[in-house]
Amino acid sequence: MSLKINHTGDFFNPENLDEKTLFSKQNILQSFMSQKLTRYLQKSLINASKEIINYIINELSGTFRVIFKNKNGNYFCSNLIKVCDRENRIKILKELSETLCDDCIDPYGTYPIQSLIEFASGEDEFKLILSSFNDFNKILMISLNQHGTYVIQKIIRHIPEQQRIEFNTIFAQFVTILSRDTYGAYALEKFICFTKDDQIQKQILNSIITNFVNISTNKNGNYLIQCLLEKWWKNKKGEALKKMIVSKYQILSKNIYSSHICDLYVKLLNNEQSKKDA
Repeated sequence: MSLKINHTGDFFNPENLDEKTLFSKQNILQSFMSQKLTRYLQKSLINASKEIINYIINELSGTFRVIFKNKNGNYFCSNLIKVCDRENRIKILKELSETLCDDCIDPYGTYPIQSLIEFASGEDEFKLILSSFNDFNKILMISLNQHGTYVIQKIIRHIPEQQRIEFNTIFAQFVTILSRDTYGAYALEKFICFTKDDQIQKQILNSIITNFVNISTNKNGNYLIQCLLEKWWKNKKGEALKKMIVSKYQILSKNIYSSHICDLYVKLLNNEQSKKDA
């Protein structure tokens, strides 16, 4: 499906139009040919009434997937989502729920999808979002993608943990792969911060311990280990990391990346000792 706009070279004058004409489907789509017109419509959304917002949603029904991935349309949709009520967000999500996982890696589509996740506020919205993120291969592909990773991070940050149990189960199986990738490591760090389930936490720790040297000697993996070492320093998971660092110290200290883990370990150990001696 492509965005079809009849462009003759002349743009409409928005200042001469009433709200419903301004926000007609034809004029909205036409505005995406001009950054200036798109910005005008974006500003006009700020003070738009609920009636006008409802009208816009109905006018654009069936075109959201295409507009989300349009160079200018994605900005308009992001602003539209911000002023939508829950009912209208659900209408958009019902139209897009089956394709969110494919469209979130689009350089334009990623932004309004992030907005949908950020402003979601109820179980029905959460379910519609997550219904598209239930495939092992797609979740991994998205997490490693420069645009998709931010959508994954939004899901982890904004959707309550009890609502994303199936997602968590899938995501936690990719610890080793994610930890060794620039985008994956950031997503994994967010996952660890916003996931408190004991079983998932144990699964993550076991994966890290099993593949400790492999992860630690990687340019992205060592960053993750450093973050976890600081975060877990005073708990049982931290004790497991400390033991691994000590047992593999000779290997770690000779690697350009994992040597940073050794440096941090010594620093935190000295700090701890200084506090005891004070």
